[in-house]
Amino acid sequence: MAEGIVSLIEAADLPVERVGGKARGLGRLAAAGFRVPPGFCIPVDVFTAAAGREEDQESAGGSGLRDDVVAQVRERWEALPAPHGVAVRSSATSEDGAASSAAGQYESVLGVRTFEELLAAVGRCQRSRHSSAAGVYRGRIGLAEEAPAMAVVVQAMVAPEWAGVVFTAEAPVADDDQLVLVEAVEGLGTQLVDGVVEPNRAVFSRKEPHPPAFSTAFGERMGETDGRGSRLRSLVRTALAVERALGGPQDIEWALDDTGLHLLQARPITAAVPQPTQFGDWVSEVPGARWARMSICDSWLSDPLSPLFATTLFPTLVDRWATNWGGPRELRARSPLIPEPMHGTVNGFAYLRFDFPLSRHPLRTLRLTARWLDFHLSPVERRWRREVLPALREGLDRVRDTPLVDLSSAEVLRRIRTVEELSARYWAVIGGLAWHWNTTEWLLGAVLARGGRRTAGLTAGSLLVGENRFAHQAERALDRVAAAAPEDEEQLLQEYLRRFGHLVYSLDLAEPTAIDDPSMLRSVIAGRRRDGGGEPGAMAAVPGPGGDPAHRLGRGPVGRLRRGVHRWANHWSGVRDEALHYFTLGWPFMRAGYLELGRRLVLVGLLDAAADVFYLTGEELEGWVSAGTSDAGWRDLVRERRLRRQWQRRLNPPDVIPADARIMLFGADMTSLALFGVERGVDGEDRLSGSAVSPGSCTGRARVIHEIADADALERGEVLVVRQVTPAWAPLLARAGAVVADVGGALSHGSVVAREYGIPAVMGVRTATARIGTGDVLTVDGDAGTVQLRSDP
Repeated sequence: MAEGIVSLIEAADLPVERVGGKARGLGRLAAAGFRVPPGFCIPVDVFTAAAGREEDQESAGGSGLRDDVVAQVRERWEALPAPHGVAVRSSATSEDGAASSAAGQYESVLGVRTFEELLAAVGRCQRSRHSSAAGVYRGRIGLAEEAPAMAVVVQAMVAPEWAGVVFTAEAPVADDDQLVLVEAVEGLGTQLVDGVVEPNRAVFSRKEPHPPAFSTAFGERMGETDGRGSRLRSLVRTALAVERALGGPQDIEWALDDTGLHLLQARPITAAVPQPTQFGDWVSEVPGARWARMSICDSWLSDPLSPLFATTLFPTLVDRWATNWGGPRELRARSPLIPEPMHGTVNGFAYLRFDFPLSRHPLRTLRLTARWLDFHLSPVERRWRREVLPALREGLDRVRDTPLVDLSSAEVLRRIRTVEELSARYWAVIGGLAWHWNTTEWLLGAVLARGGRRTAGLTAGSLLVGENRFAHQAERALDRVAAAAPEDEEQLLQEYLRRFGHLVYSLDLAEPTAIDDPSMLRSVIAGRRRDGGGEPGAMAAVPGPGGDPAHRLGRGPVGRLRRGVHRWANHWSGVRDEALHYFTLGWPFMRAGYLELGRRLVLVGLLDAAADVFYLTGEELEGWVSAGTSDAGWRDLVRERRLRRQWQRRLNPPDVIPADARIMLFGADMTSLALFGVERGVDGEDRLSGSAVSPGSCTGRARVIHEIADADALERGEVLVVRQVTPAWAPLLARAGAVVADVGGALSHGSVVAREYGIPAVMGVRTATARIGTGDVLTVDGDAGTVQLRSDP
């Protein structure tokens, strides 16, 4: 066994009780052939018994070293090639182990250039093991109260261009679904490790060729390209090689200088790696374009889009919407006012363009404005009732006249396209209807706000709750199912699905509808039985304004004005309820058609499961249907795209790109209105803010629901925390005490659902599902638009 001072490679074969975890880990890296800055280890047994204690401050320059080894340390130090000085680092016996990492608990001293500084730095490392912070850490993880023995590592400094850490996996046990997370800063990595700066981040697949999960300008600055030779992907490959060499996922410190990559430390990942709240860059792929998550991109599409939806129905919906006010596609293509493409995705999330150069072309702007007004002020409700809705119903009857299994693949796809076009026409007319219901609700709110004491406490939301809206009809239908005898339950549930099963949790066809997966409904029904509801004849409680509001709106000319505005807004609120109910009538057919094509792709060996079809693009599917073109690598491609979408779900997309972009109309800032009434307050450590969309206050325990399949976990009175709320969520809201959503605003569709149920709601909180955990106690203030995180009920 080597005695006295030892090299790092020698430390690889020595007991951790002698050289500590860091020195042994560095030695193992060096011995395995990885590039580690040269250095040596000062083992535990060359220090005095009092090393690091107050009484040993004066011995050997305060280092705690035995006098007989000081000369050995000097000799090693003088022989070390270190033009940038040396780093003196702790290597405690409990450090960098499988049970605990002790990351950041002990001292490191950088830039040491004289022997006297070296001795002082060694002493600082020794004293840090007796610090109060290190003692608290040991107690928290159940280690002995006594400070561990400590060796010290001395290494040549690197002058890096970039430095940082890389986590080879997200947990102590890895699989291919996890990611490699790289964090980096320019220059020395101490500012990152110390938490002084927010690092640059890039995230990569663990599977070769390790594609990045999200776009990163940081990657481009480091030389990231699509090729295999980029520095970032080379770092990822090296890190995974370290993982294989050391036998498990690793947390690795690294530095990159003009000579290449250096590994500064590797420790086992001993717990789940905390996910950063923000990573991935939000940069338009179209130079100069400005994007907003408005209209259809808000609460209807809160998650990243599947490739099939992003390349088929999404652009069709947007194109039909733009046709209303911009004219046919050929006309829009010639207009300098209307940008193309109008739709797009950034990191998988849906966005619409809003960079219209109106001020540059005043005459064209007047004509475009006239076309916009002509559509929105036309008898759009009559057009919807007499033309668009009947066309959708009749079209669905025609395409459903033959079972899908009896049709050719080309005919299945043709019928899907027919329903897509009908649904896009429907969405386009909703754009005109929405202008009316949003405007009248805003006007009612303005009138109430100016009513003084007479209308104090009244809100537009509280006055626009109907007595027989579709949400209430669905409630009563579910109550009948809950009250039914067991032998009648299935028949009543199927009747419910025929009326309400087309409602969707997301517009993306990759997501099941209630018809595909009625598990949430079954859970709601079972919950009502447990709660004692669902007795024969029982009806859902119908929230409402508490009788005729006329006595609050006043009489005389001003009162008549208020009541007139209320009647107008209430009419359009009813139109909204009905129009949105029928919007997704075609979704079950389109989804079933795509799944039928997916089933056929499975039969010919191109896909593993029918649902994989949603991870092909429209062009790829069309090519197979029309010409039989396909790719033997579709299985791997689908898996990669599915994983990428799964990873993208962790991101919090900004409302606008770039972040400082605003939506202006004749000098007025229309951003909040265009984003469906989203208003942002200032978040705090224990406080989140968003849009106040449904009045009232509720304190309760949070239930975070990421997937509708988990909805049965919601207990009565809990605060439901979700990404989005669409009409399909209505049955679940009957159990909730309040609702908090990442997306949505006062004018979004989810706010209407919450108000119909009379529960407090705050939407557009952005990070709610990331920052709130199930079981947290929350106070939701639907009047102020705040969510307070409390330490106890």
